[in-house]
Amino acid sequence: MFLLGALVADRSDAVAAFLRLACDRWRSADTFEAPQRREAKIDIQFANLDQWDTILKNARESAGKFALVIDQIGEPLRQLIGQQRQARPAIQVSPVDSGADIDTAEVYQQFIRHVEATGHAKVARDEAFKYAATAGWGCYRMLLEWEHDQTGGRDPIGPELFDQCIKYQAIEDPFTVYLDPACPLHEPWKMRFAVITEDIPKEEFTRRWPEAIATNADAFAATGVSMPEWFPEISVKVADYYYVDYEEQPEVAQLADGRVVQATQVPAGATVVQRRTPVIRKVKLAKMTGAEILEGNDDKTAGRDWPGQYIPLIRVHGESLIVEGKRTLRGVVRAMRDLGRAYNFEVSELLGELTSAPKSHVLMPNGAQKGHEKQWNQSPSKTFPYLLYEPHILTAAGGILQTPEPKVAHFTDAAKIQALVVAIQQIKTDLRSVTGWYDPTDPSRRNTDQSGRAILARKEAQNEGAVNYKENYAEALLYEALIQLDLIPKVYARLQRVLRLIGEEGEELPSLSVGGPWKKKKGAEGIFAWGAGRYDVAVSIGASYLTRRQEATDQGLELMKILQPPQAAVIAPTVVSNMDMPGSRQLAEKLKKMLPPELQEEGDQPALPPAVQQQLRQAEQIIEVLTKELNSKNDLIEKDQLKIDSAERIKLAELRTQHETKMAELASHERIAAMNNEAKLRLEELKLRG
Repeated sequence: MFLLGALVADRSDAVAAFLRLACDRWRSADTFEAPQRREAKIDIQFANLDQWDTILKNARESAGKFALVIDQIGEPLRQLIGQQRQARPAIQVSPVDSGADIDTAEVYQQFIRHVEATGHAKVARDEAFKYAATAGWGCYRMLLEWEHDQTGGRDPIGPELFDQCIKYQAIEDPFTVYLDPACPLHEPWKMRFAVITEDIPKEEFTRRWPEAIATNADAFAATGVSMPEWFPEISVKVADYYYVDYEEQPEVAQLADGRVVQATQVPAGATVVQRRTPVIRKVKLAKMTGAEILEGNDDKTAGRDWPGQYIPLIRVHGESLIVEGKRTLRGVVRAMRDLGRAYNFEVSELLGELTSAPKSHVLMPNGAQKGHEKQWNQSPSKTFPYLLYEPHILTAAGGILQTPEPKVAHFTDAAKIQALVVAIQQIKTDLRSVTGWYDPTDPSRRNTDQSGRAILARKEAQNEGAVNYKENYAEALLYEALIQLDLIPKVYARLQRVLRLIGEEGEELPSLSVGGPWKKKKGAEGIFAWGAGRYDVAVSIGASYLTRRQEATDQGLELMKILQPPQAAVIAPTVVSNMDMPGSRQLAEKLKKMLPPELQEEGDQPALPPAVQQQLRQAEQIIEVLTKELNSKNDLIEKDQLKIDSAERIKLAELRTQHETKMAELASHERIAAMNNEAKLRLEELKLRG
């Protein structure tokens, strides 16, 4: 009993320490981002047409004055967001070490496109970029879901039921995300923790976790701490808490000869160049409230293992600045808030000035309208050729008083109205300057930018002003690509699991299966596996494929104008195939068939009739038989030639030997005769001397 109590106490202490650390980290992130979150909320409210200061708006409405909202930031903001939505990011995977190869890198790219398409990547990315452009940052995350759920026996029963797949989740409220404040903005892979909160209605909460604490009273009874922020009246705040554990590995040493060994196994006398202790990152995930861990490891004392080494939470940020040591993120709205308020104020004042004047602008004495009341009452809405009035009126004493002629009076201040109009135009100019937004309908530009080249230059300048947002977006996608590259070989690792691949144009490619046959580009065949090689990723943010097709069509048409007709005919099929019109592919195929045979690809040649194909096959068989017979005859001829050549060589060798023998004999006789002659000469000399 004592041992059981000790175990329960240890578990309670471990859970309490875990929750305390998680809550402390959450509060640290909230405190660090508090000023930034205040400004971001105002930005979002401003974009939501809540553009007046509350006190000023209430004062104007109490005085019966206008407080109009004429949105001047919506269109520039929509244009920036629209540019991002039209663009299509491309993730490029390239091999890094000897264990990686180009073919596997291409499979990664094609499978990542499939994950993006089926995981709803576009929705998540667009939502995050919208908030980045509006308030300064937005987030989305990647999570794992079961690919098959057994529903009515329609799904397979087997290993497939445990297959998981990567999905994207759009985060509609960026203020529910709290990231590690110590993590560098441009190095998200160094993030140590992240918290995502969600307010779940109590009915749904108790359905999902029937035994969990659901009220503040129960939480206080269990922990002794009141938690109203975790347990409001009608909901429960639940947090997904990602964190990183660092596990140190045994120390290793590098020797002078390049070898790396355990530090405890360094050979005697060996020179150690350097030492280090490797550290492994392990990401864990816990679903928790302030009072307990709802989902985690087996005994719910900590988080469960996440298969990847990166926290799968991606932040897209707008413009970033460091002010007095603190990071500031902002979107396009913040610089436009004051101008937007000024514009609304000036327009409201102008409208108030115009509507506050009386409808009637005629002054005349009382009684001058006598007898003509109907005409004067209709004069504001009806045109009369003339207006009548009574020139004489009776006084109270019975006398007759001559009335002056009615005259037109001006109740509005023309100077004030003109000043308001000038101020409004200046504010609009300032807004265009701040946003860099080009408005072709602006009346002030009526006599400017008339040529197409000038308009394109203006639009290009506008696009360049948004490059920083696109670059920051690409930076976020680079981190996403690292997460993908890390998760894919771990999540999609089951043998015989089918991998669907998608090409650059969105077309379906032949699928692969893990551990199944694989035909590579150069014709080599093998078994597909993700392998242990290292790969690198790059991200490009360009125009959509449709836009690139249109640009290729325009450039191709311009090129055809300067080429000679035969050269233009060569590129005509490609240009026509890129055109966005019905029947473009069929027309391109017909143009290909009109090209000379030497310019047509093998696949473009028309198919031969079956009878002709049969005749060709028979001719090939006859040629093959004749070729074999010819080769056998040539072999016999070569053998006979070898025999003839051998006999001739033997005969020639015998003749050469005989000739050499005779020559040697003649040489011997000549030498003997010479020696005899020399001996005779010496005998004669001796006789003469004697």
